[in-house]
Amino acid sequence: MDKKDETKEEQKPANIKLTDEQNKKLDFFITAPLRSADRLMKQLYTDDHFYETATYAWVSENDAKKLFVYGVCKEVIKSCIGLTNDKEFLQEVPDHKKEEPDRMEKIITGGITDAQTYRIRKMVELLSFLILFDRNTKRDEEYRIFLSAENLDLALARQEDFRELYERRTISNTQHSIDDYAKRIQNDLKTLGVQELWFLHKDRLKNLKPSVFESKKKLFLDALLVASADERLALGISYGRGYSRTSQSVHPLLGSHNYGKDENDTKHIITNFSYLSIICMHIMHLAYKIAGVNDPEGLTKVMGENFEKSEASKNIAKFKKELEVGDIVLTSWTDLAEIIEEHTSKYGYKAYKIKYLLRPPLPEFPEDWIESSNILARLMTKGWVRSFFEKNTSMDKMPQEVKEIWPEVMKQSDEELMKSLKHFFVDMHKHGILIPMLMESGFLKKREELAW
Repeated sequence: MDKKDETKEEQKPANIKLTDEQNKKLDFFITAPLRSADRLMKQLYTDDHFYETATYAWVSENDAKKLFVYGVCKEVIKSCIGLTNDKEFLQEVPDHKKEEPDRMEKIITGGITDAQTYRIRKMVELLSFLILFDRNTKRDEEYRIFLSAENLDLALARQEDFRELYERRTISNTQHSIDDYAKRIQNDLKTLGVQELWFLHKDRLKNLKPSVFESKKKLFLDALLVASADERLALGISYGRGYSRTSQSVHPLLGSHNYGKDENDTKHIITNFSYLSIICMHIMHLAYKIAGVNDPEGLTKVMGENFEKSEASKNIAKFKKELEVGDIVLTSWTDLAEIIEEHTSKYGYKAYKIKYLLRPPLPEFPEDWIESSNILARLMTKGWVRSFFEKNTSMDKMPQEVKEIWPEVMKQSDEELMKSLKHFFVDMHKHGILIPMLMESGFLKKREELAW
């Protein structure tokens, strides 16, 4: 090997070496939901035989619930196997701390991220189902209807595919399955004394058109409405963040794919690793609850130790910040703005319409709506302004001409004082003084805590 080759070899980036602590954490993320799922499966059925054949038989409603939960466990175990593969991939990914990754390295890590998001998408869908079953389901027949509807959908899709390819001809055997599953569903609905269920699309079921389920978006949003703070974080806060964004990895994105460092680095892979495990842990928590089985090794206790509800509530609170029209705020992009309108969604999230006080990101939009989570801090509200003037203005340092008019200044209304302070903030921010001044005085930190 000549010196040129030696230099090239020396410059080759080293693969990531996980520390013992990192290995221990990643192993926990893999094994906790996997072992939990395996334990529950063994308590439900001794082997797969009944699960693999019973979906085509008329099972009891109790067995239907067990079959449903058994299927949940299998999906969680498959995701944990994917986590194991992710960990192996991490050992092969170049360490980017020392140099910028090249094109192929970015594509490799991007490919790993794509595979992770497929699984996140599936598990978020499963979690939304379990949340709704836990909150809405009173009778075990509903699980049998769900399994029948799932098989009905598969048969309808096969028949539809054949009809499209062969000019509206149909397969009699497939049509028999369609009619049979539709009859089972109607019989169970009659037993329950209802005409519809929360997960079924009434019109498509009646007309036997796929899919007979409600849309994934509707079910996700319904779950979001009743989810706890911890479950909301696991779901991803909103449909766009937790569901449709991950779905984008299923489709080719040629010009708009995020090719940046944040999406295609090893830190993002590890974040997805832990996120997927947390979703699986929430799924298993609900699976045990629905099955009416206690986890002897205490997964619920483990979840309590690792996911503090106070932390979840604090993160959710960022989307529910209580501010007032007229408040002067700093956005997450350190833009100075005034709140001019507020809106609270049915999910409890707050959005605020702001007016930029200095330079809007786009000149043609001096006003815009933003999520409350994108407001970094409240700098001033009308209720604070008089106290601010009284506590932060020293008479000793005032010029004589200001001292003479100060009593008249303080006779102004709170609205007029807010206008004066707004001009002051704008002037300070224009000269790059405001944020350093607030940070140095501790004012920004104090007001940030009050706003959150």
